Amino acid sequence: MSRLFLVVAMCCQVPFLSAAKLQSGPMIGYATMAEVLVWVQTDAAAEVKVAYWPEDDPDSIRFTDTIQTRKQDGFIAKCIADTVAEGTQYGYALYIDGDKVEPRFREEYREGTIPLTFSTPPNWRFRKDGHTPFDFTIGFGSCAYINEREGGYDRMNSKPYGDGYEIFESIYEVNPDAFVWLGDNIYYREPDWTSRTGMIHRWTHDRSIPHLRPMLATIPQYATWDDHDYGPNDAGREFWNKGMAKEIFSLFNGNPSAGVPGIPGIFTYFAWGDVHFYLLDNRTHRTTPGLALGQFGYPPQQLGKAQIDWLIESMKYNRMQSRSSYPSTFNIIGIGSQIFSPHSKDGLQRYPEEWQYLIDRLIAEELHNTIFISGDVHFSEASRLVVEESNFTVTEFTSSPLTAGPWPGSPAKNNPYRLDIFPGEADRYGERNFATLTFEGPLWERRVVVRYYDTNGELINQDPDKAPGEPTGESIIEVHNPNLDPRLRR
Repeated sequence: MSRLFLVVAMCCQVPFLSAAKLQSGPMIGYATMAEVLVWVQTDAAAEVKVAYWPEDDPDSIRFTDTIQTRKQDGFIAKCIADTVAEGTQYGYALYIDGDKVEPRFREEYREGTIPLTFSTPPNWRFRKDGHTPFDFTIGFGSCAYINEREGGYDRMNSKPYGDGYEIFESIYEVNPDAFVWLGDNIYYREPDWTSRTGMIHRWTHDRSIPHLRPMLATIPQYATWDDHDYGPNDAGREFWNKGMAKEIFSLFNGNPSAGVPGIPGIFTYFAWGDVHFYLLDNRTHRTTPGLALGQFGYPPQQLGKAQIDWLIESMKYNRMQSRSSYPSTFNIIGIGSQIFSPHSKDGLQRYPEEWQYLIDRLIAEELHNTIFISGDVHFSEASRLVVEESNFTVTEFTSSPLTAGPWPGSPAKNNPYRLDIFPGEADRYGERNFATLTFEGPLWERRVVVRYYDTNGELINQDPDKAPGEPTGESIIEVHNPNLDPRLRR
């Protein structure tokens, strides 16, 4: 009897001991007209799958393949919803070891479970009414520091550096069609970047805060990195563990690609409607500042010529013209550090030959309607380069930080390119924030509107003389289409 009791007891304990739970996510990664990535992390080895259905046909349920999570991969599953149609809203449900799991809102924010949904972008070319782009909004931000005071991770002789995690719930409320993380998306601490275990720990810890749940579960997420989610402060190509850094970054994010054959890195591309997005890698090819490379005929670099050439050639191919299957009205280039401000200690201006090569290529290829979005500097500003002899204008919007410590920012004299989009006397914003770009209007009259929001979701660049939600006039960029094919107006 005692042996029988022991066997029964052991059998009864097995499900309890092996039962896995949701650690973080679900997170919507890239979303295309043909497939959508749903990212999930469990806290132990488990089988994960996702059910999904068109919201207007809830009985038409499909399932992703079942993914087995493993410790060496951080217990992460990347489930692909590959039976989808363009321009469709889907509901979905998460299953772990056969049990339906329903993520909940943070109790202090809202009661109940999070409505799990994702959407595919519409097909706007060669429709019944011709080429008809749709209006949409993309969010962006940078520098998300999540405190971890216990365990010796944070610096003990200072106050907590991270705060205002409610900003992620504000992003959920604003509800952009996609969100772009512009680097320092986590902050590796000294115990983290020297090992796979440390890197997985940092991403797991930061991804697991409840404030992130609604935003991640319903909005497609894209990301590039800066130094703190790559390795040590200001690290570049010399970082000995950069191969591991790329692997873990790709594991914890849902980008559609990472680099191209022959050009390493995590840079990637995606399109949403008539707007093309290029997320650059400012770490993999970055040379250490101060090296005497010039005397050997090798100028310092942050991006590398190969990456810049890929960028320019991709943009040239996709520019607004009828030959391309999906031409671009606007090109949005995301990067972890600033492009125009000479005061930015890690900006592209610190690499003058490379900066000039990038600008010259943009002008030579007539790549109008180019906008940079950037982070890094812990305050927000807009910058604009105008080259009158070439009739060329390019604008940069910097949004920083999300939850890391802010600072007031440098005065205008330190950035001759600054564009004042904020009301009143302020020409920059020195508190936590995120931003959105809204693309609207018919194809030949497209425009993009930038809006900056504070932690509570209040519009920062609100025009005081306009209705709530309307930003200042300087926050609007009209499309520049000198070579627009008249056939595209149909």
